[in-house]
Amino acid sequence: MKKIDKEFVRNCDDELVAKGLKLHQRPLHVAIEWMKAQNLSCNVFDDAIWKPLMDIYRDLYPSGNFSMPVMFEGGVALRDQMYRVEIPLGFGQFSVNPIDCIKMSCNELKLIFQHYPEQGWRAFYGVADLWDFIYGADDLSHVGGDAHQLLTNARSSLAATARILSGDVDIDAAVQTICLTVELAFKGALAVCGWSEPRYRKLSHHLHKLADALIGEVSTMRDDRLRGAVAKFPDYVGTRYSSHGMTRSELMVLAMRAQFVAGEALRRVSSRNLAPQIEADPQTPPRPVLW
Repeated sequence: MKKIDKEFVRNCDDELVAKGLKLHQRPLHVAIEWMKAQNLSCNVFDDAIWKPLMDIYRDLYPSGNFSMPVMFEGGVALRDQMYRVEIPLGFGQFSVNPIDCIKMSCNELKLIFQHYPEQGWRAFYGVADLWDFIYGADDLSHVGGDAHQLLTNARSSLAATARILSGDVDIDAAVQTICLTVELAFKGALAVCGWSEPRYRKLSHHLHKLADALIGEVSTMRDDRLRGAVAKFPDYVGTRYSSHGMTRSELMVLAMRAQFVAGEALRRVSSRNLAPQIEADPQTPPRPVLW
């Protein structure tokens, strides 16, 4: 069997980069193309193909990560710090412990729940909100119209917020990504309900109008909670041009509020319902107030 060569891998990889495939996806596609070019019918993961292919890829990307990525990387706020959250990729039925998704040491987490229990439970529910939003959006990825793109953009804004607030400087832009997350989540949920772009566009950037519209489509026992959360968002059109006057800690709370609203929007139009299930468990403390 002819050994795969670096020039072939590089040329195929360039084509796959142009098509937007991620690094972890590309080696398999290159291996398949090599098998076609050589008229081979063996296992694509045969050591004679896969090992030299991956040796070449590691030469091309010395610091590249070829492992399967998580479903989503975001964050939760604890006091005035943003901690990374990884929502894992799962198949079938499996148990979920939101705490396991927060990437911090067990000792530090233990200290948070010991000295700042409300902060700990806020983060716990924040992970559940992320879970409901991310998996809800994935469930709805087949929906027609504008829903998929709106929810994809909301997801990007969620991730951007966590990255901005993980830094120490220039964090004011988080107000825009926070509010944009909520606007897009509402509009995406309304699109799932059958709203057309001209219809939801009339509501512009008015988050309270978008909330009322979604409540009008799908009402639950949490309507007042949703309205209360939305009422505490700033006028983010105005804050593009003037200071919002929020401290770092206040921005953290606003980010967690946005995650709740985004999760709540998707809970109304999908089958995802992790956060309310956790809250209904008598052994779990109630969700700290964000509204």
